[in-house]
Amino acid sequence: MLKEGFSLTNLTDEQLLALIRESLDSPALLVLFERYRPVLCKIQSRYFIPDFDLDDWRQEALLVFCRVAQRFEVERSKSFGSFYRQALRFRVYDLIRQGQTKKRLAGQQAVSLEANRTFVSETVQDMRWVLRENLEVQDAVSQLPTRLSKIEHTVFGDLLRGQSLQMISRGRRLSLPQVTSAAYRSQTKLRDLLAE
Repeated sequence: MLKEGFSLTNLTDEQLLALIRESLDSPALLVLFERYRPVLCKIQSRYFIPDFDLDDWRQEALLVFCRVAQRFEVERSKSFGSFYRQALRFRVYDLIRQGQTKKRLAGQQAVSLEANRTFVSETVQDMRWVLRENLEVQDAVSQLPTRLSKIEHTVFGDLLRGQSLQMISRGRRLSLPQVTSAAYRSQTKLRDLLAE
């Protein structure tokens, strides 16, 4: 049992592996898995597996990690990281082979990202960035109303509902320059929030 206030992150790989061998439900598993996340990221950046999203990659990597943590022998092997990297690479090769064997769709074959770097960079969007940007925008939009004046709030809300500046001007009985100015100020405040 660990002392109160003691963090698992302070333990060595060998100590964490011992805790994991006692129980796969140990929080030590995720601590060690996070420590070796760069191994997953590097392999993930080199290979594309059709129909695999970030959660699929993480799940496969965690399954491999559990198996490796149970089988790794400190006395016989040099490095846990290399043992894990090799096992994960072999699992990725298996997944690629399975995808090619099934030939579900003609265009769905795993390819090396490095061999097709230009094509991939122009056609495949990194969903991690898209998700992050969407969350940042949602957060900024939710904070924005407290920074807007009443007219800015009204105009911005109408713009979000898809109304044009002319429609807002007529519907709210405001001059077009007032509406345009309020829209501009709202956008400026939103940009400032996004830049924070």
